[in-house]
Amino acid sequence: MITKRIARASTLALAGAALAGAFTLTGAGSASAASGGGCGGNGGQQACISVDGSTLISDAYTNFANSNCTIDLVLFDQTTGYRWDTMAGCGLGWTHYAGTTVPDPTPGHVYQTELIVNWGAGNIGVTWSPTLTA
Repeated sequence: MITKRIARASTLALAGAALAGAFTLTGAGSASAASGGGCGGNGGQQACISVDGSTLISDAYTNFANSNCTIDLVLFDQTTGYRWDTMAGCGLGWTHYAGTTVPDPTPGHVYQTELIVNWGAGNIGVTWSPTLTA
């Protein structure tokens, strides 16, 4: 009777480990299948999108001599139209802006970062990253 309980417990433990491994492989598979991404823009204003492990990262860089502006860093899920906004004040010189991060992005969805710089009085600059397919 004890032998049957040990055998049953071992079988359940192995089944649980196999399921956990399957979920781990699925998560890693979606991240490793990501394609595209990178940075777009010019030397002074760049919008970026990338994947680190299984996390989608939206960020941007600017190199301004004047910090009298605001930043709206937008991450778009182009597949669904959903957007995440991160607002910040502009920095002087080379400045990095961390946007939204999405753990385990939806496989097959297309994502893109938009950097909107608002200088006031209707003066707005827009820069797009390349697209990234999760």
